[in-house]
Amino acid sequence: MIDPVLYRYTVIVLNDGNEYDITNAIQNISWEDLEDELAARMSFTSRNDEACETRVSEIATPGSWVVYMYSYNNGTPVEAISGKIEEWSPFAKNDSEVLRVKAYDILRDMQDSQDVIYSKRGRRTKKIIKKIFKKWKIPLAYYDGPNVKMGKLAYKEKLGSAIIKILDEAKKKGGKDAVLRASMNQVGVAAMCSNATVFHLEEGRHITEINHRITTSGMVTRVKVTGKQKKNGTTPIKATVNGDTEYGIRQKLYSRGKDETQKAAKKAAKAILDEDGSPKETISVKCVELPFIRKGDMISVDAETIDSGYYCVMSVSHSVDEMIMTLDLESADGYEIDDGGGKKYKKGTTVTFKGGKYYKSSKKGAKGSKAAAGKAKITKVKSGAAHPYRLSTKNYKKSKVNGWVDSGSFS
Repeated sequence: MIDPVLYRYTVIVLNDGNEYDITNAIQNISWEDLEDELAARMSFTSRNDEACETRVSEIATPGSWVVYMYSYNNGTPVEAISGKIEEWSPFAKNDSEVLRVKAYDILRDMQDSQDVIYSKRGRRTKKIIKKIFKKWKIPLAYYDGPNVKMGKLAYKEKLGSAIIKILDEAKKKGGKDAVLRASMNQVGVAAMCSNATVFHLEEGRHITEINHRITTSGMVTRVKVTGKQKKNGTTPIKATVNGDTEYGIRQKLYSRGKDETQKAAKKAAKAILDEDGSPKETISVKCVELPFIRKGDMISVDAETIDSGYYCVMSVSHSVDEMIMTLDLESADGYEIDDGGGKKYKKGTTVTFKGGKYYKSSKKGAKGSKAAAGKAKITKVKSGAAHPYRLSTKNYKKSKVNGWVDSGSFS
């Protein structure tokens, strides 16, 4: 079992081919991997004295690289994050001198640079993304994102925004949800919630604070697909796709592309409703520092304040001097979950219940009933629970299972 207090950070500066360990001069360090930012951000404050034979401000200069390394129980150090120094601010007061630094990973250039991107209809997402990275001479270490046929693409804007739009458009067309991450001066496109090892956090043991919020602000309950504007200025409505209108009519227009079929446009409209058609739930937790947790990872949570289960990390802020991290989470119900036997299931999956017991709740000791074998749908997943899957047969006639079941009770 991992003991978080055994993690240690080391801060390395790379400048003119030389490597400097400035850990002894460090006063505090932090780093953030935020949902609304392409590049991860690093910050540190150090004494600005001759801890490394010269002042840190003469080593950690704008344009040089900073590497945060971590080790467990004095083991081999591993890179957590690395970035190029962008903000450099020495500060002196009385007899004390400090240096404040901000650095950003390799994705910073793509986040701030503008470019023209064009792609013909029918090209696949992977080929489009790889071409962009090749043009910018940024190493693409791996690609595990969506790979669907795209419509014609034409962007003239910030490169990072364009890439995010391409991946988002591919997701709407049925592709994987994906996130860009930099590590060891390379970039990877990772499928969301695809990490092989899922770490389990418990309220009261690992988690010290939970903030839970639900809002209907920003919801979309109806999407109208529009066609090409006519000469008289009117815009035809080609289709109307309704979502959960019990919250009211929150309408959004989707412009059907010139080369886009009606079927594809309606699919994209439905994808908008799938993403924004329900109240937005935001969950933020403070917990022990785990240096390897990144944006896009899946974790497992056991808590009383929120539903226990699997969650996707949408943002992470590491406060290393306090050895705590803050995670912004979203439910991972829409992603595949390993049942422990190598098979993966997600909320909404139709399965075949083998027959037998189902329970009133997911907790150990819950009252049970019996149901015959038959088709059922997974409606909830709670990791670590005694009965982790909730099945419903609302739309099926053969079986009457409607409750929590064990792993292995369906296929």
